[in-house]
Amino acid sequence: MRTVIPVILSIFLISSVLVVSSSQSSFADEVIATSIGFEDSTILELKNSRGNTAQIDSIRIWISGDNEFKSFKTEQGWMGKKQLNGVIEFTTQNEVNPGESVKIGIKTIGNNPIINWKALDSNGEVISSASTQVTITETTDNQTELNKPKVVGIKEESSFRFIPENPSSNSEFRVIGKNFVPNEKLDFYIGNDLFTTVNVDEDGRVLFTAKTPNVINDDRTEFILRDSGGNEEIISIRIPNEDKRVIPDLIKLSLGNTPKEVKRGEIITLVGTATPNTTLTITSKHPDGNILNIDTILVGFNGKWSYDNLFMPDMKLGPVSIEITDGLNKALRNIDVISAKIINIESEFSMYESGETISFEGTAVPNREMSIIVEDSIGTEIYSKSITIGETGEVNFEVDIPRGAIEGTYVLTSFQGDEEGVSIFGIGQEPEEIIVLRTSKLNFSVGENVEILMQGPTNSQVSIIVIDSADREKISDTVNLGPDGKEVYVISTEDLPTGSFTFNVKRGESSSSEIFTIGLSTGSGAIEVQSTRDEYKPGEQMLILGSTGAFNVLLDVTITDSNGKIIKKVETFSDKSGVFKIDNFRIPNDAVQGIWTINAKSGGNFKDTEFMVLGNEDILSIMTDKSNYQIGDMVNISGSGARMSATVSIVIFNSDNNILNELNITAKSNGEFITIWKIERDLNPGEYTIKADDGSKEASTVFLIN
Repeated sequence: MRTVIPVILSIFLISSVLVVSSSQSSFADEVIATSIGFEDSTILELKNSRGNTAQIDSIRIWISGDNEFKSFKTEQGWMGKKQLNGVIEFTTQNEVNPGESVKIGIKTIGNNPIINWKALDSNGEVISSASTQVTITETTDNQTELNKPKVVGIKEESSFRFIPENPSSNSEFRVIGKNFVPNEKLDFYIGNDLFTTVNVDEDGRVLFTAKTPNVINDDRTEFILRDSGGNEEIISIRIPNEDKRVIPDLIKLSLGNTPKEVKRGEIITLVGTATPNTTLTITSKHPDGNILNIDTILVGFNGKWSYDNLFMPDMKLGPVSIEITDGLNKALRNIDVISAKIINIESEFSMYESGETISFEGTAVPNREMSIIVEDSIGTEIYSKSITIGETGEVNFEVDIPRGAIEGTYVLTSFQGDEEGVSIFGIGQEPEEIIVLRTSKLNFSVGENVEILMQGPTNSQVSIIVIDSADREKISDTVNLGPDGKEVYVISTEDLPTGSFTFNVKRGESSSSEIFTIGLSTGSGAIEVQSTRDEYKPGEQMLILGSTGAFNVLLDVTITDSNGKIIKKVETFSDKSGVFKIDNFRIPNDAVQGIWTINAKSGGNFKDTEFMVLGNEDILSIMTDKSNYQIGDMVNISGSGARMSATVSIVIFNSDNNILNELNITAKSNGEFITIWKIERDLNPGEYTIKADDGSKEASTVFLIN
């Protein structure tokens, strides 16, 4: 590569304030121009593109406007001559080959010159021509900036590497690159010879195989990725002569047994054999060719290799192919990625509106009862039910979202013993990513570590705040969730006093909280417990209030139905005033009618209270405000006994049983509904029928039009 002469360099080292050229039209595919200046001095560099086929034999430059040349200097081997028309022509006997450059220094009468230039070949044909303008910078931060080529495929952070790292003469090697502009084309040069043109994938990566030239004297060779704008990324290495290579014993590439299915978040170890001390490339990709990950490993001296492959927790379910290659041979495995959860239940769509019915489908543990809870965006339980799963493990059920339900991200939680499944959906908006928190228990002994499992978006950073019962901040921290989206946060109880604490986690607009206690014990003294009402219908939320004779004590609150079946068991505690409450329990929609029991127990102390569940056996009824109407009258239609917040379909028939109109309204929480209908003027006198249907029950009534 040509270098600038010392006389020219000295001009630009006298000051830290530099002048830079603009990037107007100084770029061409054949010749790339850059310039740098200070006051009346400028260096113009012309680089013959590696993709060019011509050699630069002469250069002509001239100044636009009233500005004029004062002097010029050239590199060794070049001669310059100023013509009468103001053009300076530079000639050389050492032509500038593709990939080489030449620098010219000039001084002008005025600052900020516009330099026009032409590069010509030995036949006098113009290879390329353009202009650059040197403009005065207003910065004083000692930064030098050149008129760089525009970014087309190569960015500042673009890079590539070889496998093996130092390929030998006349041997194949693999090229792996990243952080390029997606879906662009790049030319790959070995020296100044174009080897191939490669496509950048949609993730900005390249992966291809090339071959080193046959060298004799361990020559140093440049390997270049070049975009259409002239940007280049270069690796220069010394290639050892092939006669000096140490050829290991060849061992055919092999891959051991792999599972057919892998759960998201799991790690499987790939093992096999290959030629000792060679490099293997391991590529994971979807069937459509989209690359998920590329990694390299070195085979051991004994020809054995192993690799731990992580299947990311957020990976798309379905087949994934894993390809291992040593550059000559390949080993391939197809693996189905399945959910890590035993309970997998999802809604049909991700977003719904209030008043709609949501269909859920999925799988769970066969032949086992499952409890379902739906919570709204502020954590209030809006639906609960128990269903029995059949032999196939398939799950199908529907949930009615009440009209007027608040917008946000809703959470469906499913329980089967120790197994738990969580899925989200949005009401009025797309659901946001949530952070799930779990502690192994409510109360921890003094000296014991509190361990809180956090699960959220993979590789995300979350903020943590721990506050006490007086809302005083005790701990503030930030944590990065791992590639599986999980992290166990450990708190030493020695750093906190006895009492209750709230563990808050926040990431962006998403937040979650979990309560834990330290050093509390049972033995409450007298216990009082009650529900705020004596009667409830299925689906209604209830509030349980209570108090204990002692303060800050642990309690177990158990809710049992009229058949003696435990519906819910809650571990809770009384606060510093001896008060406790449970406000997140809703009577299941399939609750049995009868007298239910609430039992609050702490050590040897306990207290029972009862309430009535009315069951779900209401009779649907519908009526009109009158039995006879005239044409044009308004008919007031009302009813009762509908399912809570259910959509009631009201259909009006004529005497021929033809449908005249259909109305859909939402029942109130007490099962009542009301609407109006206007009798149209083209209807004939006679008997008409109104039928109501809430999805599980039907009712009808008749009226006359005179």
